[in-house]
Amino acid sequence: MTPSPSTVALDKTATWNNGVKANLSGFSRGTSGEYASPSGEAYLAFSVTLQNGSKSTLDLALVSLSCPDGADEIFDTDAGFGGAPDTHLLPGKSQTWKAACVFPKTARSAQIEITPTDSSGSGWYRTAIFTGQVQ
Repeated sequence: MTPSPSTVALDKTATWNNGVKANLSGFSRGTSGEYASPSGEAYLAFSVTLQNGSKSTLDLALVSLSCPDGADEIFDTDAGFGGAPDTHLLPGKSQTWKAACVFPKTARSAQIEITPTDSSGSGWYRTAIFTGQVQ
């Protein structure tokens, strides 16, 4: 059974019961480039910071990010949007990466979900739903 999600404001930090924390920051808008996937789409960009306050190593490649209204995540290496790092995060360390989601220019209400994957079997993970208004 997957634990129920927790909901936090866009500018707040989600904390899991094992000490792992996530927050979003630096929101901005733009249009994805010619070589992006998908290309030519209005987007909402932000930084994701994950802090590993647990006693276990986290595999960042297994962190799931869901965009507002099920929109596509933008992958644009020219703009620095390459998805979560394909690396492990040791206890006591933190990692920040840039992400972007397709987001209409007129949209104001954002809901971004982050779900770390628990490989320890302890069941601490659950989805953190970041929600709020953006400019």
